[in-house]
Amino acid sequence: MENLCTVRQLRSKTKPTTRCRRNAAQPVKKRAPRNGGNGFLNHTFKPFWLFDGNTERAETEYFRSLENICKHYDLQIPDVSGLSFPQNIYQSWQITNERVKAINKKLDCIILKDEAHEAVLATINQFDTGRTLYYIPVKPLWKWVSDVRQQPVADVVTAIFAYLYQVVQIPMYSDYNTFLADQYRYVEDMINDEIYEDDAEETAYKEEQLEELSMLQNSGIKLGRLMDEKDRLERMEDTVLNYANAEVRDNDLAILAIEFVQLYKAYPNRSIFDSIRPDLYYAEVNERIKADEYISFYWSGDDMVIETVMSMIDCSFQEMGITDEPIDVVLFDNPNLIEQECFGFESRFFPLLDRLCTFLNQYDNYK
Repeated sequence: MENLCTVRQLRSKTKPTTRCRRNAAQPVKKRAPRNGGNGFLNHTFKPFWLFDGNTERAETEYFRSLENICKHYDLQIPDVSGLSFPQNIYQSWQITNERVKAINKKLDCIILKDEAHEAVLATINQFDTGRTLYYIPVKPLWKWVSDVRQQPVADVVTAIFAYLYQVVQIPMYSDYNTFLADQYRYVEDMINDEIYEDDAEETAYKEEQLEELSMLQNSGIKLGRLMDEKDRLERMEDTVLNYANAEVRDNDLAILAIEFVQLYKAYPNRSIFDSIRPDLYYAEVNERIKADEYISFYWSGDDMVIETVMSMIDCSFQEMGITDEPIDVVLFDNPNLIEQECFGFESRFFPLLDRLCTFLNQYDNYK
């Protein structure tokens, strides 16, 4: 079977299609909440146009934030003195949004309401993940932990996985109720439904597929327990440095592991899902690709069922017009805006994840 890349491009098409291609998903023949780095991560915002609060307070807060954002971007404050509420807010927001986007097309200007504000202007900026499936194969680690000669490599990779699982909160396919757990379970149900009464070869292949599904599930459960061990995370830096200073080592893995340690030290509590805010980006759209659906551990890109799994995922994602990606939010409720780091974590995390997948993919199809 052709080896599949562990970092796969999603279909570039963003508009929903009416259906997936016929027979695309037939059996193949032969998070605990964590503290975010920004205060806004702790808020639940509501669209301003559902406003039912204090009108006077809303206008006061809004026009104060309008003055702040115009000062920040050196814009002229829109004159809406002849309009009443809420037309004055709507028109001034519309003008300001257009002017902000003219300065930076990646920004959207929105009106937010939370427990502390009735109406405040903010900008949101969405991080571009490249419409990519970040699926991390664990089969190489399973082979390394089963080989005493590969124990140093196994320890380093397990330490990286422990960080990604416990802190970044990347889901494991063998954990119940995760997206990929469902996909593997659907494939198993499909295979079980196939009946080959007079075809011994097909019956044998069916059993072989079911055995592989059982093996990958049991292996995933055991690896998940290793990744969930707290001392793996506590000893991560020592494990990585011992490997990096060893006489026999893989230099690419050593450098990659050191960069993961540096990322962990810089952002010790940061999950990739902290900055995913579907409530701020096309909140009215329910059919969307969620972050835990395109970022996950999976078994392998080289097994007997992966083509079916990927066909199901591709078919499902064709129906989605929105992808949940990290969002940076800047509130203009204060005239003395403090410049914040924009996507500092994400700009380091995704390239590292890409390199990790590339490294593991070299060993994914080894028998």
